[in-house]
Amino acid sequence: MRKAVLVTGASSGVGLALCKRLLEEDHELHLCLACRNRSKAEAVREALLASRPLAEVSIVQVDVSDLQSVFRASRELKQRFQRLDYVYLNAGIMPNPQLNIKALFSGLFSRKVIHMFSTAEGLLTQEDQITADGLQEVFETNVFGHFILIQELAPLLCHSDSPSQLIWTSSRNARKSNFCLEDIQHSRGQEPYSSSKYAVDLLSVAVNRNFNSRVWLFHQKPESLNPLTKYLSATTGFGSNYVMTQKYPEEEILGNSIMDLDEDTAEKFYQNLLELEKHVRATIQKRNHQS
Repeated sequence: MRKAVLVTGASSGVGLALCKRLLEEDHELHLCLACRNRSKAEAVREALLASRPLAEVSIVQVDVSDLQSVFRASRELKQRFQRLDYVYLNAGIMPNPQLNIKALFSGLFSRKVIHMFSTAEGLLTQEDQITADGLQEVFETNVFGHFILIQELAPLLCHSDSPSQLIWTSSRNARKSNFCLEDIQHSRGQEPYSSSKYAVDLLSVAVNRNFNSRVWLFHQKPESLNPLTKYLSATTGFGSNYVMTQKYPEEEILGNSIMDLDEDTAEKFYQNLLELEKHVRATIQKRNHQS
């Protein structure tokens, strides 16, 4: 039986590269491209099948910044699949950054000048927008739309005989300093992308805890892993690819960089999302009833 894989944001960038790599590893997969632009997805599908004709490649149209689209796609997926073996939550957006002149000049005379120029943290600001759902666009696209997708697809994921795997694309740009539990959508901040990627890290930890009996995020058994480890794809100056990790502070003595997370904050964030989900579902239901 073919393994079924769902990849969001599969028509370009990391998502497209991921699809190619997946088919290299198993050319008989059923790969489902979850994309906002159907015409681009069709072109990608044809190209993938041209190189891997034994694969099965299908498309589901979904815009994770639009919850109605997420609900429609989820219904379609539940009609087409009995289970999903792997779900790669990859779709995301980054608003065009603008240089923060004030931060640039103040940073030149601070102890963080090297860090500032090596990471661009604080130098670049971004303008976010509000979606039709009344949510911050970056938050809904990068975090909440995917969260709702997971909730909706739970019947396809939670099989005790062979648990599914969720893999979430994060970023090295995730910063705790840009995230606040009192403003999870980053509506009052200027670095929504960094905030959303830190939120993704928190949510991954929380989903690990709450879904471990039903969904695995890694090849190994969940109980054998440190849940506060983040795997990063990196490239040397000579173009060689390698994987590095960010771990819990206790691992610092081994020379690894630290992932600044804690399970208590992750759980609080998860509960906040559950509350937001209730509110949004009620609003959408009321809107649909009125129309």
